[in-house]
Amino acid sequence: MTLYEILLFVHIVTMAVWVGGSIMLGFLSSKLERSGDADYRARFARDANIVGPIIGVSAALLLGTGIGMVLESPAVELSQTWVWLGLAMFGVTAIVGGAYFGPATGRIVKALEAGQKEEADRRVKQFNVVSRLDTLFLIVIVAVMVFKPGAPA
Repeated sequence: MTLYEILLFVHIVTMAVWVGGSIMLGFLSSKLERSGDADYRARFARDANIVGPIIGVSAALLLGTGIGMVLESPAVELSQTWVWLGLAMFGVTAIVGGAYFGPATGRIVKALEAGQKEEADRRVKQFNVVSRLDTLFLIVIVAVMVFKPGAPA
């Protein structure tokens, strides 16, 4: 077993947690949007604040192992289109994840706790739109990593 294989294994597992967790949160959030139960909504939003850091840690490990694989492999360079494009896209989704999702779930919880159902509904709908776009973006990142556009043949 080589260092590259270990890094690749961790990279794939953390990608599964990051992307799979994001997809699962999206499905659960869609169910939340249809629910009229304010207590259920508040519990979900609080729980999403627990899951968010797990997804964040997996994303950081994903980045670290990806960089490690680039450094470890003589065939892969940062200048290759698929590598820098993947890194750039990773940066965008990481910023959205850190800057939007945590504060957004906090605002949903506050609105629900204050009895502001309409405000919470509006925020949940907005959250779900951003979540779906971010998940689509994550899937595109996975496609870039799998199909490696611009990689030497």
